[in-house]
Amino acid sequence: MKLLYALTVLVLFSSCNKKEEAKKIPLKTPSKEKITENSIGKFSNTTFKSILRPNQDLELNKVYTDTVQFIEYNTDFDYYFIDVKKVNEIVGLNTNSDDIDFNRGDVLEVKWKIDSIFIAGDGERLDFSEWLVDVKKIKDGNLSLFKKKYKKPIKFYTTQEDMSDGYKDFLYRTVEYYLANSKKELVKLHIQNQLPDEQLSYSIEDRELGGRSYAVLGLANEFEHRTSIIQWLYVDKESKKLYEYDLGNDKLVEFP
Repeated sequence: MKLLYALTVLVLFSSCNKKEEAKKIPLKTPSKEKITENSIGKFSNTTFKSILRPNQDLELNKVYTDTVQFIEYNTDFDYYFIDVKKVNEIVGLNTNSDDIDFNRGDVLEVKWKIDSIFIAGDGERLDFSEWLVDVKKIKDGNLSLFKKKYKKPIKFYTTQEDMSDGYKDFLYRTVEYYLANSKKELVKLHIQNQLPDEQLSYSIEDRELGGRSYAVLGLANEFEHRTSIIQWLYVDKESKKLYEYDLGNDKLVEFP
């Protein structure tokens, strides 16, 4: 099932404008079959797994509480979900809420449970996944603090005409997150000492590297009609993980 989930996330980022009938194929399930909601009860004694608690057997509809970092809120599909990060793993929590307003890196307390999800297609199928029960912010992340201080919009450029607004917003927030958390002296210098006529910007292109697909962002500073690259960033389209490109060693370094 991990493979199915990974393929679904890849469709989200590579297709951009394409709407799918089901938003997310869950990570784990005891069965896949055409089934009615009245039959859910037969799974009440089944144990489930989640990467939020990888070493624990989970019960259907039992509420669990965890502290996580917020990554992304997605409303592109039939089921809305938020991506959250615990330790170094990202998981999507399904939600019925249309009022999620956090910044990436905010520390959240989430209450969640394993519950049913119906997959549309050739006959509706029952599966099981993580569902958000309640959420509250317990600490501002660096991005929230950054946005309170840095008000200037960041420009971006791309030749990809089929890129969806949702995907553009995701990349924009990713760049903001990087600026708010970067330890690179050159990046901090351009943020702290930016002149009135200077403008931060980034380009967007797709690239394959080591058998994986990335969105490559060229973070730059514009001044007096000149553009100078500050940092190359890679966003893994499948895992959503962010990487800095280490030019000197020609390698990607995962950004926390």
